[in-house]
Amino acid sequence: MSFEQINLRLSNCDWNEAVCKTVDVLLSGGVVVVPTETVYGLAVQLNSRAVNKLVELKGRNDHHPFALAFSSADAIEYVCTDMSPLAQRLARRCLPGPVSLVLNLPPESPLWRLPPTILRTVTQQTTAQQTTVCCRVPNHPLLLPVLGELNEPIILTSANKSGYGESTSVEQIIADLGDGIDILVNEGPLSSAKPSTIVKVDNNDYVILREGALKSETIRRLAALMFLFVGTGNTCRSPMAEYLCEQILAERFYCTADALDHRGIVVMSAGVSATEGQPATAKTVEVLSEYGIESDNHRSLLLNETHVRFADYIFTMTRKHRERILSKWHNVDSRLCVLRKNGGDIPEPKGETLDTYRTCAEQIRTEIIQRIEEVF
Repeated sequence: MSFEQINLRLSNCDWNEAVCKTVDVLLSGGVVVVPTETVYGLAVQLNSRAVNKLVELKGRNDHHPFALAFSSADAIEYVCTDMSPLAQRLARRCLPGPVSLVLNLPPESPLWRLPPTILRTVTQQTTAQQTTVCCRVPNHPLLLPVLGELNEPIILTSANKSGYGESTSVEQIIADLGDGIDILVNEGPLSSAKPSTIVKVDNNDYVILREGALKSETIRRLAALMFLFVGTGNTCRSPMAEYLCEQILAERFYCTADALDHRGIVVMSAGVSATEGQPATAKTVEVLSEYGIESDNHRSLLLNETHVRFADYIFTMTRKHRERILSKWHNVDSRLCVLRKNGGDIPEPKGETLDTYRTCAEQIRTEIIQRIEEVF
């Protein structure tokens, strides 16, 4: 039994050196044991020598394909070029993290250029026209840099014999697999004993193939369509937009606003300069009440990274709001626009008369109706 071991728990462990050694072994066709945020995994590069070693070591058959690990959700989209809005949403929200997405592999995917002997170990033909691949972005401080250095996907599978439970114990891995590995990155016992949750996405439907680190209820929430309305202080225009949008959607789907969550829809608002926890202005509450909407419980939110990352549609009250978001989050352009379809601003009503608030609310409502028609 001859393999190198890197102990990440040692105070003098050089993590950069650990990354370099792991990359070198993978490039040379070796089999690596690496920690992830869930369980220990076996990793190999996509070449015949390494894949054959892994198949023999695992005792796995062609009907049970291996997952691929990527450096980012964008890297997955490069391979699965026709990801549906739901697939993009789950990738954006869940990755990096303990989720594996089973996605359709389109005919134009560069993965088809792999040798057939390798391709059949990482894909599954579900119908005559449909082939799937299991994709993951592990959230681990060693593995992510390794994937970044390689700049290509690798096979990542649980560090155990096929048919046996996942291993969080290094000692068990050595006993079971030690004869077939080239390097073991040891982080000691891992906090999670559960593997990644596997979610198969087909167009805009999904099914959980294996519940793991993330529960099915969490996946349901992460799969929801999210509308985000952004203003300045999140006490006037943006809460008007949030509550009016909920009302419009509830009427469209014949449910209450509270039930939208169970229909897979979330509506939120935030402000680019908000002070957290402030109520909506009195006139905002009064105008919304004229629409039959209670908004006394509204509390302002400062726009943050999670809001921007999770939102499918981000509507701003003004062009300046949009520019401010783009200056901080450059990659949201495709999901971001001003609420008004003509590109103009919704004027700030704060400090103005109640009639000005009413005019503002009706303008917001009209624009939202048009935007909802576009979405659905």
